[in-house]
Amino acid sequence: MEKFSKRTERKAYWLFKQGKVKKELETDKRIHFSLKSEDKEHFVIFDKKKNEFTCDCYYFSLHQKNCSHILASKMWLKEQKDK
Repeated sequence: MEKFSKRTERKAYWLFKQGKVKKELETDKRIHFSLKSEDKEHFVIFDKKKNEFTCDCYYFSLHQKNCSHILASKMWLKEQKDK
């Protein structure tokens, strides 16, 4: 299980619970999400074949670590799976 900072977990949970995660498109290879975070919109892509997430936010670009947007997208996917 990945370790996230408390701040990242709180922000991801807020994005998820506030309905800020939206699945834009799903293909055989990828799922595209958009997330409205405060005054910005970010885009997350889940590559099904590689089982990897990417995000266009500054944090992910700089650190290459999962951000709150990716964690919120994972929460959204888990909720859909559990339905």
